[in-house]
Amino acid sequence: MEGRADILRISASDAQDRLDGCGAYGALKIRPNLKAAAWARRFDNSQPFLLGMIREICTRLHSNPRVDTWEGLDHEIDAELKAYALHPGSRAYARHAIENYLDAHEVGGADIDPLTFRLFDPQVAVGPGRTLTVWSPVYESGTGIREVRRLRFGGVRPPGETPDRWTAVAARVAALTNPVGDIGRIRVTEIGLGDGSFQVLFDGTPESTLPLYEGIALASLRTIDTARTMTPGYSCQDCKIAGCCGAIEEFDGFLGQESPGEGTRSVSARDIEAYGTCAARWHLDMACHLPKERFTGAGSRRGSLIHHWIATAHVRSRRCVPSDVGDFSDPDSFTSTLTADEYAEVSPYLRQHLATCPLGEGIRLIATESPLYGYDRSADVVIASEPDALYTDADGCFVIRETKTTNQRLPRDDREAFERFLAVPWLLNLLGTGYRGPHRAESARLELEVLSRDESRLFTWDLRDGAALSAARAAVHLRSAAWHRDTTWAASPGEQCAWCPVRRWCPEARAGADED
Repeated sequence: MEGRADILRISASDAQDRLDGCGAYGALKIRPNLKAAAWARRFDNSQPFLLGMIREICTRLHSNPRVDTWEGLDHEIDAELKAYALHPGSRAYARHAIENYLDAHEVGGADIDPLTFRLFDPQVAVGPGRTLTVWSPVYESGTGIREVRRLRFGGVRPPGETPDRWTAVAARVAALTNPVGDIGRIRVTEIGLGDGSFQVLFDGTPESTLPLYEGIALASLRTIDTARTMTPGYSCQDCKIAGCCGAIEEFDGFLGQESPGEGTRSVSARDIEAYGTCAARWHLDMACHLPKERFTGAGSRRGSLIHHWIATAHVRSRRCVPSDVGDFSDPDSFTSTLTADEYAEVSPYLRQHLATCPLGEGIRLIATESPLYGYDRSADVVIASEPDALYTDADGCFVIRETKTTNQRLPRDDREAFERFLAVPWLLNLLGTGYRGPHRAESARLELEVLSRDESRLFTWDLRDGAALSAARAAVHLRSAAWHRDTTWAASPGEQCAWCPVRRWCPEARAGADED
């Protein structure tokens, strides 16, 4: 690492979000002057930072006299948005969010004196080299009220019995920021840009923010500061040392791309499948995180229940047997946390699993549904996977096991299974790029277990099968090439629009639904 480790800048979001997951990520995040000597994250600037753009437009519109009428507001929002190169779906959401913010500004301030925007993102010193900050617009009234606002893509969250850590830090920063005049009241509020919801998270005197901060947030900030554990996970995609971190795997060449894309990205097999269906859906849902509708079909829900049962059953480190899948009321049945109705729905599939359960004598279970992260240096991409099970067999061979459920007919052979399920070439490619599990076994294989109500089938690919590894490498390269280079994320309207979770924001999705 290079730079000074004693300079800390801790945000309210750090206080709220950095206690879980990788400790080193949080400790590095709050040290802006400390950087990796051998690697630097590249940022994709092809699209603007959506929340930042929205709040800047909103604060400009506060003082625009043309927004007094609906027609004037509509025209001015259009004029503001034209200055930004936006995806059509992001543009639709931004328009909606700006209108909701301005409405919430009026409604939320109806019972207090008029508020005027003052500044963004206040920072206050709390010790030598230590700064507290909050990513928020700050408003003030002429009568001594100061308000900081938390913005959410969707709606406000249900309040807890006590303020959360974000609120405690935000309130303290607001109290310590130099006032224009005398500040006697601090408000921390929250606005849901997706639905225009508004709530007050804290309302008190500047003096009352100190015990709130010390009682709720301070201990957590000290934990984040001193954390050193390195746990690969979701934060890898944003980490400043992902490309040179010894805690994640080296998957150089995994995607088969010869050069980096627009910026450092993260991808999983699920991402590539979603992108293949519609690039706009992937961008708006998985990259922009816009508010979404939930379309969880019966098959998806059933698959989740089956995976949950198998994962919890395997934690016992013994083979699943017929008595595990008896009647729900039978005390010998392993019902996990399923309800009686859920168990009745999935038990036919679970009985088919008994014939292909991987556990038994000599089997050493390593992990179930454990996230696996690596870095492809050639593509500058973090590779994310979550195999259903990792184990070593009686001969010491390392095995990746993936389980799929279906109401269709089962694949006839290995080739059909390879082509139907992207997880097969994806996980085979993990083996092909050198992954051998935590014990670095010399031999390895991939197993695909496919379950239906009436039968199960197990497909196997061995590390020694050079043709299978070559086919996997080619499949991953082909499926990821367009995603790797894309910066426009064009929509692909079709029947999938009917259940697209972000169709609300996509003009082409609405057109596709009309055609259907």
